[in-house]
Amino acid sequence: MTDQDETQRGLRADAERNRDRIANAARAAFRELGADAPTKEIAKRAGVGTATLYRRFPTREDLLVHVFADRLTGCESSVHAALADSDPWRGLVEHVNHLAHLQLEDRAFTAVFLHDFPADSPVGRSRVEAGEALRQLIDAAKATGDLRQDVDENDVMLLLKANDGVLRWADDPARESGRLVERFLRSLHA
Repeated sequence: MTDQDETQRGLRADAERNRDRIANAARAAFRELGADAPTKEIAKRAGVGTATLYRRFPTREDLLVHVFADRLTGCESSVHAALADSDPWRGLVEHVNHLAHLQLEDRAFTAVFLHDFPADSPVGRSRVEAGEALRQLIDAAKATGDLRQDVDENDVMLLLKANDGVLRWADDPARESGRLVERFLRSLHA
């Protein structure tokens, strides 16, 4: 092994540590400050310069996707599973509960979930597909008579925003979130 090989391996390991520190700092900053947390603040929390942050994550969307890729993918999978359920109402209830659970697990989730990603980005395209699947699910639940006719996907977004507030201010977030979601769903049931 040459000195150059060792230097390259050291740099790769160092770059990976920087990437992990940036991701952890970004998650905390997004949780506290929302999806528009300043990159300078994220870099400062990670103990790196902004140039290092941008070298690892050239755009805010790159950073958001890296930090929340599993959650964003899980949302799309959840709505498609709900759409495949033979009982659209049950599928809708399970999908909404899945989203509320993600919010409970990670308080930064709502800010990222509601963030405006560029329409031509992978996350933007995924969001369009998931939105279409949600509209189909809602239409199917209306067709079976289980969902009120005046409901649309904006009502689900309204619930997520309300639940975010509950999670931030509740004495018992899990209990109060569960209560909000259950009552909200009951109010939509035909």
